[in-house]
Amino acid sequence: MKKTIFNYMLAAIVLSSFALGCSSQKNASSSDTTMKDTSKVSAPPPITDTLKKDTVKTTDTAKKPQ
Repeated sequence: MKKTIFNYMLAAIVLSSFALGCSSQKNASSSDTTMKDTSKVSAPPPITDTLKKDTVKTTDTAKKPQ
């Protein structure tokens, strides 16, 4: 019996904290203390090709049959 009462009380506490934490109303007396980022956002650097080019010359050194 005590466990079920405790479980209901715990569920009520969790649900009420969820409801209070997710409310969309703001208090008129509270002030917004978050700082806004006023720095400019720069463009990302251009994407460059990171694959290396094949610079080795391939020559056919095998002897051809006559």
